[in-house]
Amino acid sequence: MTSTHRIEAPSSELPAAVFLALAEEFFDKQGQPIPFHLPAKTKPQDDPFDRHVVAVLKRKLAKDLVVLISGQNTSPDLVVARPEEYQLLVDGGADFNTTAIMALEVKKVAPTKSGQPSRTSSMDFNSTPPCSTVRVYSDKGMPLIIPAYYLISLLARSGDEPELYYTDSLALVPGSALSEDTELYDEITGERTKLINLGSYGDGADRQRPMLIFSNPLGWSWMAGQATLISDRSGLDSEVGELRYVREISRETTAGKVNTFFCYRLESLNPPFEEPARNPFPLPSARTEKTSPRGHFKINLRREGLF
Repeated sequence: MTSTHRIEAPSSELPAAVFLALAEEFFDKQGQPIPFHLPAKTKPQDDPFDRHVVAVLKRKLAKDLVVLISGQNTSPDLVVARPEEYQLLVDGGADFNTTAIMALEVKKVAPTKSGQPSRTSSMDFNSTPPCSTVRVYSDKGMPLIIPAYYLISLLARSGDEPELYYTDSLALVPGSALSEDTELYDEITGERTKLINLGSYGDGADRQRPMLIFSNPLGWSWMAGQATLISDRSGLDSEVGELRYVREISRETTAGKVNTFFCYRLESLNPPFEEPARNPFPLPSARTEKTSPRGHFKINLRREGLF
């Protein structure tokens, strides 16, 4: 049965409210996945799971929050905001924070036959790198730099029914835990120069579209079969009684800086406390500066018995 309970988180922290809404929707009181239906894709760019997440948040988040959806091929996928707090920050000229507004990018990975993520070490981010903040625009065209979070789901089919799925593992992760390189974000998402006048007739063009991969947090075995909120805020469980602090993790940047994050799970499941983990996310495997050759169609006419 679809829950109509709205998440009235005592904290104004939006990622906590989003996490509670999704964890309650996708897992039962024993922490077991709840199957749900997803319609078939109607066109190549259609993403039924993204639309399902939006519907869940609109139904379950407190009424003083709004969920705004981006267009297709636009990043981030959606924005969650508390208009009153957002307007106070706008009027005061202050930086945006997660009490007022947050961007949410929805990522999903499929399981292998063993149930592990199909891309254990890495995850595709297409043409937009993950970042601690992302750029959106106001209705007047003003650029707004807002905090970014990433919802990562291991989405599996439930039985043989083609439109029935379940979320085996779920993580809500701040962009800063994936990358805080705002210069890379600006470089990749900024205006690029296409190569034109290509080919024999000069009618070809190379869009110079990047394809990016970064670490997949669900590739860390500790995340399997759980709903986990990772935050750069400590003590969040003291504000939100439904959360329990379960672990500290840290990631070391290439410059030697150590960033610390805090993991939370649902208090109702009585999760155990774990020792701190250093650099727990697996690095993308087989990293090399070379790209794989394309278009190598090998044929063997002798094997086909033609001569």
